[in-house]
Amino acid sequence: MKIGIIRCQSYSDNCPAAGCLGAVRNLSGQFEEYDEVELIGLDTCGGCNRGSSEKVAKKAERMKDLGAEAIHLGNCLVGPCPYKEIFTEGIEDVGLKAVDGTH
Repeated sequence: MKIGIIRCQSYSDNCPAAGCLGAVRNLSGQFEEYDEVELIGLDTCGGCNRGSSEKVAKKAERMKDLGAEAIHLGNCLVGPCPYKEIFTEGIEDVGLKAVDGTH
């Protein structure tokens, strides 16, 4: 499965995405359902008050153009993010599966 990851801009200031990347490498967490994973891209939402469904949709669409079949929203977006549902809609609007969580 070719996937992309979108994570929280604010969290990315202190998080090197090691948990997300480790889960991809080990097929653990939300990647357990896949036989293999190819990471197409890793990006952020753009930040609170800067992110929008359109911005996330453009990032997802770029990953789709590179072959992504699904976009995983990082754990940092799934629980605390007030914009998660908007981001999910933006991802689905470009024809990709949006998956909650990574590790």
